[in-house]
Amino acid sequence: MKRWALYIVLLLPLPAAAQYFELGIFTGVSNYQGDLAPVAFKPSETHLAPGVFAKFNFNKFAALKASYYHGKLSGYDSHYAEPFRQKRNLSFVSNIDEISLFGEINITGYQPLKRKNLLSPYAFLGIGMFHFNPRAEYMGEWYDLQPLGTEGQGTNAYPDREPYKLWQVCVPLGLGFKGAINEHWNVGVEFGWRKLFTDYVDDVSSTYVSKEILIAENGLLSWELSNRYDEVNDGVEWLKDDTYLRGDPADKDWYFFCGFIASYNLDPIIGAMTGFHYFDQTKNRKFRGLRDSRKRMGCPGAPR
Repeated sequence: MKRWALYIVLLLPLPAAAQYFELGIFTGVSNYQGDLAPVAFKPSETHLAPGVFAKFNFNKFAALKASYYHGKLSGYDSHYAEPFRQKRNLSFVSNIDEISLFGEINITGYQPLKRKNLLSPYAFLGIGMFHFNPRAEYMGEWYDLQPLGTEGQGTNAYPDREPYKLWQVCVPLGLGFKGAINEHWNVGVEFGWRKLFTDYVDDVSSTYVSKEILIAENGLLSWELSNRYDEVNDGVEWLKDDTYLRGDPADKDWYFFCGFIASYNLDPIIGAMTGFHYFDQTKNRKFRGLRDSRKRMGCPGAPR
């Protein structure tokens, strides 16, 4: 079995010794940008976010990474001074759970096992799935917004407005910088954008719906959480219909993960198959290389 594994290694286009697994953690913050948060990194909308990942390094430049990140997103019109936001008075909070797979490119090369190229900026791009569930507080209680159809989703009056799905596709992309503490441990910083294909992370996207339609088809609570102008206007309602924009449907939402990574390099997978342990061989090779170079130079006292 070991002989066949060695043959496979010799046929690989990439050096076997450069291929190894890496396990790591992420700790940082999550943020959102959309209809209820025009600024991506507002301190009041910044939340702690953990994550874990596993990575397979093909060579010093390329790696494939699978990750799970958890975060929290929020947006409050009341946190901004623009008059139209103060009058709109909408808000949301949502947890985010993301599973992604993406490629990572070390721009200058990264070889912690060989003790060189120990620092490198990197870029990544991939595909993922994320789960969200926007909620809002009303009269001391928290409510899930998606089942309420606050923009007429699920009504006969707006058959084209279907309830949005709580699992959606995202495209993670970003930049980072990492360094090797030793052959096993890596640390770094990372900033990642998530390109989304939905505008409903915050439950806000298109137009208002008239009070009569929402109450008749989706219930009173749907109307109360769709139009909250009366809460900041002494109880006076501003009755809006679909001629008034509630959000901007042309501008999709985004969310972000930014923070620190720490990871541990495992002995290459080939070592488990062949009995070749790269870490030990690297140490021995480094010593033999120094001895051999002295011998070739004819230095006194060099071993013969």
